[in-house]
Amino acid sequence: MNTQTYLEFGLETIKKTRAFILEKCRTGFSVSTKTDNTLVTEADRETEKLIRNEIEQKFPTHGIIGEEFGVNNENAEFKWYLDPIDGTISFSHGIPLYGTIMALYQGDTPLVGIIDHPGLELCYYASQGHGTFCNGTKLTIKDTLDNFDKEIIATGDRNQFEKSGTTKPYKELLEKHEFVRTIPDCFGHTLAAKGAVGAMIDFHINAWDIAATKIIIEEAGGKFLLLKKSQLPNGKVKHNIICGKPKVVDWLDEIF
Repeated sequence: MNTQTYLEFGLETIKKTRAFILEKCRTGFSVSTKTDNTLVTEADRETEKLIRNEIEQKFPTHGIIGEEFGVNNENAEFKWYLDPIDGTISFSHGIPLYGTIMALYQGDTPLVGIIDHPGLELCYYASQGHGTFCNGTKLTIKDTLDNFDKEIIATGDRNQFEKSGTTKPYKELLEKHEFVRTIPDCFGHTLAAKGAVGAMIDFHINAWDIAATKIIIEEAGGKFLLLKKSQLPNGKVKHNIICGKPKVVDWLDEIF
């Protein structure tokens, strides 16, 4: 089966999740706190169940790694990474910058990546060797000139730098660069994919948060840099990434 077939399946599934999430926005949803003190809504859990059901029916031998319900079939050659609502804080406050993330990997190689923003009606997607698109329009990241003064640098929330032990370089960036803006979660990733920001810095995040980003950025001609993996006392692994225009990513790599 070729990557385009997997992509078509992913996009059909995303249509269903978008309709479901937007209906939840209209009718309302409950919000609770998980054991790690992060927010979760019933929409998060029900959306992941919807995606898992679609995958299990179509590709029963594939593995699934999701934020809300963990790992199924972890030794499978093909694995789907799922974040049903990335940006639950934004979602729960009615801010439409959240997104649904789906990505398919064969071993360590990404084959398909999708980031859908239901509240903005924007769907970003890529498949191996076929480029990156947003709502059917192909995206190409144009690298910056050597002068980065006017490039916007998007970052996650400040506490991500505190948790990852990178407060010092973060403060250095704020002192060096005029246009540093907090644009958290996958919305910052898709802004990098379209070249609207020079780069996105996202630290202390989970594998499913970035699973689609690598292929979406690289198929658009950008650079995806994994700076660090760290294992927490509870066994969870966190990731630090920078992605966007290659020269900007290299410049930020020197700082971080």
